[in-house]
Amino acid sequence: MQNVSIQKASELPAGVKSAVETLLGRRIEGDEEVTVAAVPPQQVPRSDNRAAISRKLEGFLSRRAEKIADVSGEELDAAIDEAVDHVRHSRG
Repeated sequence: MQNVSIQKASELPAGVKSAVETLLGRRIEGDEEVTVAAVPPQQVPRSDNRAAISRKLEGFLSRRAEKIADVSGEELDAAIDEAVDHVRHSRG
């Protein structure tokens, strides 16, 4: 079962792209990548200040994205495929 999905915006069905744009509050370009992650509820911190947590998470993800800005899509795909293959074959 998959918990994270990464897709190029240009590959998204029109309805999905529209939903993502609604969630983000802006248009997305075809060359942008959209990441969706499903997180179990127990991992979501209970807080009255979700906006601050959201800003921290956005900053963290932006810093992570900057670190791989020079990595090609093919290299990222290969690394993800390798990691998925490793996890699938190491479960016993």
